[in-house]
Amino acid sequence: MAESTLLDRLKNRLDEVEVSEIKLQAIIDDVTLEVLADTNQSELNAQLESAVISLSVIAVNRIGTEGLASEGYSGVSTSYLDEVPPRVVSILNANRRLGAWEDEDESIT
Repeated sequence: MAESTLLDRLKNRLDEVEVSEIKLQAIIDDVTLEVLADTNQSELNAQLESAVISLSVIAVNRIGTEGLASEGYSGVSTSYLDEVPPRVVSILNANRRLGAWEDEDESIT
């Protein structure tokens, strides 16, 4: 089975959402940087790729609603997800590395 790219996997999860591939790739790139920084990793493993896809779906769905906590029209109320889903948090926590305690070039004397 051919390995699918993050872009292909995101497009498959979004089905009928009309967003350009350029915008989707930019979202994936931004989310990847955030995930790598949060976990102190240098590259994505399979679990972190899954987290990137999940967070990218949330980012795509939030396009145009950034900053809104909730909204209501004619008695219909809509709330927006403001936190990272617990499943994604557990993936990030499981893959988090502690930072270096000293510079790699320095030796302890």
